[in-house]
Amino acid sequence: MPENNINGNTEENPNVLELIDEDGNTVPFEHLDTVRIDGDDYIICIPYDDEEEEVTEIAIFKLDKDAASEDCLSQVLDDELVGRIYEEFKKRNIDKFDFE
Repeated sequence: MPENNINGNTEENPNVLELIDEDGNTVPFEHLDTVRIDGDDYIICIPYDDEEEEVTEIAIFKLDKDAASEDCLSQVLDDELVGRIYEEFKKRNIDKFDFE
């Protein structure tokens, strides 16, 4: 999902973002936190499934602006940057989540 457009929050859960992938499919993600690293904002999400209780992966997106100055998200693929963002997320949320 290299480039995503934000479709907005769902009515049932305001923490769920509906993102539009490169194929035009709507993919729900639950927003966990927003972290600022080196002046850029990164959104930490998990794939949203209201029936799944175990989280197996997270997704990290950089908050950008598209050509029309609309908010859009791009997935962070740089392993070093992902590690820095994840470590900051863990520090900020040590009491909220079980990090194993």
